[in-house]
Amino acid sequence: MLPQKPKFSIYGAKKELKANREFDQNRRDHANNILNPDQIQGKAWRVTKALKTTLGLESGEAARPITKQDLLVFNRNIQALQGKVEKGVTAVEVISMSTEADKKRCKEQIHMAVPGFMKAGDVHFITNAGPKSKADRKRHNVHIILSDYEKGLAKGTPLQAAKEIARGNIKLDCDCEHHTFTFRYIATLMGANAGRAETGFPKQRNPSLEGIACKHVLRVMIELSTSIFIWKKIAAMIEADRQKNASKATRSRQKSVQLTPSEVTELAGKQDKNRRAIKPIEDRAAAKARAEMTEKIKNAPPPKKIKPASKSIEKAAQLLAREFNMTPEQVLAGLKDRQ
Repeated sequence: MLPQKPKFSIYGAKKELKANREFDQNRRDHANNILNPDQIQGKAWRVTKALKTTLGLESGEAARPITKQDLLVFNRNIQALQGKVEKGVTAVEVISMSTEADKKRCKEQIHMAVPGFMKAGDVHFITNAGPKSKADRKRHNVHIILSDYEKGLAKGTPLQAAKEIARGNIKLDCDCEHHTFTFRYIATLMGANAGRAETGFPKQRNPSLEGIACKHVLRVMIELSTSIFIWKKIAAMIEADRQKNASKATRSRQKSVQLTPSEVTELAGKQDKNRRAIKPIEDRAAAKARAEMTEKIKNAPPPKKIKPASKSIEKAAQLLAREFNMTPEQVLAGLKDRQ
């Protein structure tokens, strides 16, 4: 008789998440090689130059000491990142901003992402661990905050609201080391962090500030964007909170939704058999954006025809333009508006 594949379980996930976060906080509290924001500005240079970076190096090369030029590059990378997103990101944006390497790992290694429990717009997913994870890690915890949850409580049917909220702004966190050391700083900087804030620049793991999500978070983004099962669970939470008139100010009233063991097994099995691809989600988002832009152009009113101005008016417009630092066309347009 062939051995059966072990059932995917969420038992003990809450306790595990709490322990992982306590361990992470303690490790961060005792770290002595952090590159802090004031050091990136050039302060405490003697301390900073004792730290190392992989900026500009090939993969596998040993880290080198940080220079003042590196600090300038770090600052530019920070400014460029802040120009992209300010407060939260959507699931589709997370996917589009992620690196191809992380997308590939997600597709090949992470086969399921189950929402173990949710409350007040906070959703805790559990994913399987990758094949190269430590022996004691069989799964990972991904924490998602649905930032538009309270706004969605007042819109549409519970299922309509759930779908809109799931595809709206979110914050994210994962208890894996790749997220902790590579992406948590980025998530914090972008206002998209659902866990411990990180102020230490990822000078060795990600000095170029590329990507935003590990393979576990990416799998969650795919499910959050496409899964009717997950939308229905969020809808159940919305419906209960509406009935109890619940909000963040009345958290004790808010509904906790938790999957049963049979639901977990069934959903994990379906996800493992039908692994949603990443690229089609991005294609659909891009197609939607193109369609919306095409519709705007198609429905735009035709430009108003402007009668040619007489030579005397043109001459007057040129004089006024020089006096008020405008173009003759702007002056003529202003005169037409007053007619």
